[in-house]
Amino acid sequence: MRRWLMRYSPFLRLESQATNTVYMSWLVDIDLVRQRFPEPIRLWEHQGKTIFSILFYHHHHFGLHCLGPARKIFPSPRQSNWRFYLANDLLPKTVIFEQIVVDKMLHVMGGRMLSDAMPAQYDPHFQHDVKRENDQLDIHAQIHMDDRYCLEVKLKNTQDRQLKGEWAEIFSTWEDALEFFVPQEHVWVECVDQPEKLSQGNIKIVSDFQKIRPLMIDQIDCPLLTEFGIDASSSPLCFFIPNLDFHVLGENPVESLPNGVEVNASVEMKKTEK
Repeated sequence: MRRWLMRYSPFLRLESQATNTVYMSWLVDIDLVRQRFPEPIRLWEHQGKTIFSILFYHHHHFGLHCLGPARKIFPSPRQSNWRFYLANDLLPKTVIFEQIVVDKMLHVMGGRMLSDAMPAQYDPHFQHDVKRENDQLDIHAQIHMDDRYCLEVKLKNTQDRQLKGEWAEIFSTWEDALEFFVPQEHVWVECVDQPEKLSQGNIKIVSDFQKIRPLMIDQIDCPLLTEFGIDASSSPLCFFIPNLDFHVLGENPVESLPNGVEVNASVEMKKTEK
């Protein structure tokens, strides 16, 4: 009924001022994850590698843009997105979600009932703590949706903006890397009741790149990384965004790719049931 009604009603834009956003990204052998998103979906790829990211942040009054200052009636959830990136020639600046975790039941239920682009899982014990002392950052996050989608990580800031190893082969500069990761415009996600179908959320992210700070991981435990063949000693690309404006501009079903290939008729997602 909601899908039918939304065909004839305007999308109610959502907004949040997010703080303490942490991005952690790893290069993954694409052959180990390609089957999770079969053709015609194509992941971003460079020399046999693709990128997997985990990010977490603190929304501030995530709710309806039209309410203006009254948006303060909405809670401020913590959220974590686990995602891959689509090939640029498929749809530029687009990610596809592996998982979404939120710590407020209102947003979990609201997302599932009112949207196909926000099938979040619930973790009431989601921790995301940031300690600031002088110019130093100490970050601790803990997420436990189940034994597979769980994470505990400690990070601290660093002054090193020099890209190393394979990252330097992919991005010419630190700024190029930020331009790839931050200003995404679309997200794809499985419909909660029809996982063979995809929904697209259209988003806008505004941030001051000059205030983004590089991070390094002190300690991490994440079983999914092991499943993806990522060694604990690998070098992730991590950074911290103190403030950003987040907007959800619209939502629509993914019915075909830019090249005209039908998605819903041929995609069969091969992920574990959530």
